[in-house]
Amino acid sequence: MPDYIFGLQYETKLFLLSFLIGLVFGAIYDVLRVIRIIKRHHKTVIFIEDFCFIVFCAFWYFVFSTDMAKGQIRLFILIGMFIGFVIYLLTIGSLTTGIATRIRSVYDKFETWLKRKIFIPFYTNIKNKIVQIYISFKKRIKSRKKGLKVEKNVVYNENK
Repeated sequence: MPDYIFGLQYETKLFLLSFLIGLVFGAIYDVLRVIRIIKRHHKTVIFIEDFCFIVFCAFWYFVFSTDMAKGQIRLFILIGMFIGFVIYLLTIGSLTTGIATRIRSVYDKFETWLKRKIFIPFYTNIKNKIVQIYISFKKRIKSRKKGLKVEKNVVYNENK
């Protein structure tokens, strides 16, 4: 048999290994999705993350094809990786993002409660104290700036 022809057993093994690698790619992408749910990202950052993920996947596809497929680029390896990726995202990935979304909504509710009940009253109390101190300071300064007496006979700094 020539070098470029694999047996059916070896091709099945390559397909199943590529399927497993696709599952790993799905898990890695799922981590990115959960991070995006927890901390909202700008569209540009999402684009850069996705681009880096695609480059990462392409690199490992190349390494896998070079090592296991004897340097031959095979479409069934790419299809196996894609199927593994999609199956992971549709099963475990949907569960993890659903859980992360629920956790995020609970966190958002807790954060708004914390702001309303603790931080905003604390801030307004401190702000009111500072305003009162400022007003009393302005009154003291204004009372110290009384002008000189206007009487005709009053002489200041007289040395007699």
